[in-house]
Amino acid sequence: MIPAVMAALESGDLTQAMALLEALPADQPQVMLGWAWLEEKKQNLEAAETRYRDILRQDCGPKIILRARQGLERIATTRKQQQMDALATVAQAPGGDQRAILVLEAVPNPEVKTKLAQQLARIMDIEPYAARLLLPSRGWRLLRNGTMAELAVYGSQLRAAGIPAFWLPLDPLQELTVIEVRFLQSLSPQVQAGWGGHGSEPPQHIFTFNWEEVTQRVEGQLPIFETVVDRDSRGTTTYKSQVQDHAQCCDLHLPSRQTILRFYRGHYQFNRGIDLTPVQGGEVAADQETSWANWRQLLAVFNHCRPGIPIWSDFTSFAETVLEHTDLLEKINPHLDLFRREDCYWDHAFQLYSGLIMALGPSKHRPLT
Repeated sequence: MIPAVMAALESGDLTQAMALLEALPADQPQVMLGWAWLEEKKQNLEAAETRYRDILRQDCGPKIILRARQGLERIATTRKQQQMDALATVAQAPGGDQRAILVLEAVPNPEVKTKLAQQLARIMDIEPYAARLLLPSRGWRLLRNGTMAELAVYGSQLRAAGIPAFWLPLDPLQELTVIEVRFLQSLSPQVQAGWGGHGSEPPQHIFTFNWEEVTQRVEGQLPIFETVVDRDSRGTTTYKSQVQDHAQCCDLHLPSRQTILRFYRGHYQFNRGIDLTPVQGGEVAADQETSWANWRQLLAVFNHCRPGIPIWSDFTSFAETVLEHTDLLEKINPHLDLFRREDCYWDHAFQLYSGLIMALGPSKHRPLT
């Protein structure tokens, strides 16, 4: 009976092969191999791979084990060819050569992460252990940057395998209008925001909008580095870079205008515009006159005037996965003029993070906190 099964499979008579297999004991090694080969012939690669791996986990004899390994090699070759064919097809599509990024979303369940890591390893051709480290438990991880055509293929395969991911072209993010607000002149009936000017110069323009236009908020702390002197026990002097402070930033998104209103604590002129104290509800902090207290009061204004909107604040974990992609970040305008003694790409990473959130929109993705 087994030779008849193999002959049917070799000739491509899958209906006959299935009928013969159904009449045989399912736990026999040769029958298990026959079912695996049948699934492979039907292009059910996931099912075939599972059956071949089941054979490897059992004592089925060296010949059957060898056939199972050969089956897995054929599946890997087939998948690679399918991927190459898909890349060749989408490369011809309009916009396929646009610069884009592929981002993994959170997989908080450890058991699910272990299973998905196997799929990620297969799709990206990496080790399963490395794949598990790439899957974030929270927030986002930049997996790859490349052309839109290439990343659309990888992204589609990831989603088909159950791995949460998205891919977006960079050009639309670069076209967003970013306005750094220096002060709020009024909150109602319309909001008037002063902007323009540099350093201590007064703002030169007024941007007017309604609170209903604000659909979400993005917050981030950007590290400020300073070079410090360190001496070891032998008195040897060394210089190293350390985080000395953080720049607090908050973006308000107005998608109907494709505009981001950016508030930076170091540039916001708290001594101008609206009085922030009343939104504290009578509570006066001991350091009320400090920039920190004023910043908290400004955020309280946003909470009061636009309650219930998504607030994204998981920037740091995302940035740590992006900073090594300097070829990507150097092409992004940070729209933030921080005084830095040394160049770094944290400001560019924040612009990318906020721009991605703007592109996705609050209806598609909820905050990660």
